[in-house]
Amino acid sequence: MKAIFMNPQKAITQAYIILLMTAFLFFTGAKGYADITLSKFLAFSLLSCTYVVSMAVASIAAARVCRPLSAVALLKKLSWPQRAALLYLSVTWISAFASPYWPETVLGASRYEGAFTITLYVLCFLLVAAYGEADRLLLWALVAVVTLESLLCIVQLTGKNPFGLYPKGYSYFDAGKAYGGEYLGTLGNTDLLAAFYCLAVPILAYGMAYMKGVKRLALLAAFALSSYILVRISVMAGFVGIAAGLLLALPMGFREKRTRLICAAALAGLLLAALLTLYIADPPVGMPHEIHNILHGDFDSSFGSGRIHIWKEVAAAAVTRPLLGSGPDTMINGGLEPFTRYDAELGIKIVAMIDTAHNEYLNIWYHQGILALGAYIWLLVLLVKRWTAAAPADGAALALGAGIIGYCAQAFFGFSMCITAPFFWTALGLLARRIDPAKGKE
Repeated sequence: MKAIFMNPQKAITQAYIILLMTAFLFFTGAKGYADITLSKFLAFSLLSCTYVVSMAVASIAAARVCRPLSAVALLKKLSWPQRAALLYLSVTWISAFASPYWPETVLGASRYEGAFTITLYVLCFLLVAAYGEADRLLLWALVAVVTLESLLCIVQLTGKNPFGLYPKGYSYFDAGKAYGGEYLGTLGNTDLLAAFYCLAVPILAYGMAYMKGVKRLALLAAFALSSYILVRISVMAGFVGIAAGLLLALPMGFREKRTRLICAAALAGLLLAALLTLYIADPPVGMPHEIHNILHGDFDSSFGSGRIHIWKEVAAAAVTRPLLGSGPDTMINGGLEPFTRYDAELGIKIVAMIDTAHNEYLNIWYHQGILALGAYIWLLVLLVKRWTAAAPADGAALALGAGIIGYCAQAFFGFSMCITAPFFWTALGLLARRIDPAKGKE
C-alpha cells in the first residue's frame, strides 16, 4: 500500500487555518464583549506568531535536506500577488517609522491595527498562498462554524445571554440604551459579524452548486441561518457585500465567454435600472432615500449613519500626508471633528470620536498613504485578473472569489480589525494558491 505523506509546511498551514476558523472564531476572552477586541488581538497574535515560527522551523529543517534558496532566488520564486503584498507591508513599515506618532504605530493607538498586526496579516497570506489548500475539509469546517455561530446568534436574539458575553443583566436588546453599539455572536460588533458573513455566505452559496443530496442540504442550512441573522441585524454594508458577492461572481460560473458577457451585461443593466429607479423615485426613509439624494448631489453628512461626515473629515486630513499617511492605526490622534447625532429614544446627543474611516480603502490612504493603497489595490487586481481566467473551470476558486468580492464590497462601508481581517487575508492566500499558474508545474 502506498504511504500517504503530507508536506510538513502544508500540514502546519492547514492546521493553522482550521484553528483560525474554530478556536479563534469562538474565543471571546473572560470578559466577553467588555474586552473582546483585546482578547481577539491576543488570540490572533499568539496563533499567528506560533504559525509563522512553526513554518520557519519547518523550513530550516527542510533546508538541511534541500539546498536553501538565496534571498534573490526566493523573491523570484514569489508570485506577483505575493510581491504586491510584500510591497504593501514594506510601505506600511516605512509609514510607521515616518509617523509623528511612532512607536504607537507598531501596535496601534486604538484598534490594535498597527504595523505588527498588518505584518501578521501579510506573512500569513504569503504562507497560505505558498502552502494552503482549499479542500473539502476546510469547506466543511466553514459549514460547521457558520452554523454554530448563527445558532448562537439566534439564541441571543431571543433575549438570552449564553456564555455571559453581555454584562450581567443585559441582552442584545439593550443595545443603544444601556450600552453603545450592537453586539452579537463571538465577533462582537454586528458590523464585524456582517463582514464575516459577507465572506462566508457567498462561499457557501457557490459551494452548493458543486454538492449533491444531503451535503447540499448542509450548506443550504448554514446559508439560510446566516442569511436570517443578516436580515435581523440589518447592517446595510452586509446587504451590499452579500449582493455583490453573489451577483458579481455569477458570470464566472459560465465556461463560455459569450455567456459570461451576456450575464455581465444583464447584471449591469439591472444595476443601471435600479439606480435610475432610485433617481426618479424618492423612498421615504432608509438607505434608498439617502441614495436618491446622493444621486441628486445632496451629500448630507448624516447619511450612512454618519459615514458621509466621517469620509469628508478623513479625506480632508489624508491629503495633508498623502504619500505615507499618519502611520498605521493613529486616526484617534488626528483631531478629526467627532460625529454627533441626537438619539430621540434616549433624549441625548451622542458624540463619537473618529478612529476609523468606515471605508477600508480610505482608511489605508489616511494611515499608510497612497503608495500603500496602490500596492493593496494592485494585489486585489492581480488576484481578480487570475481569478477570472481560472474560476469557470474551478469551483473552489469561484467560491473563494465570490466571498472575497463580498468582503471587499462591504469594506467600502466597513473597517478592518483583527477580529475579521484574518479570515479575509487567509481567503486571499487560499485563492492566490488556487489560481497560481506555477502550481500546476509542481
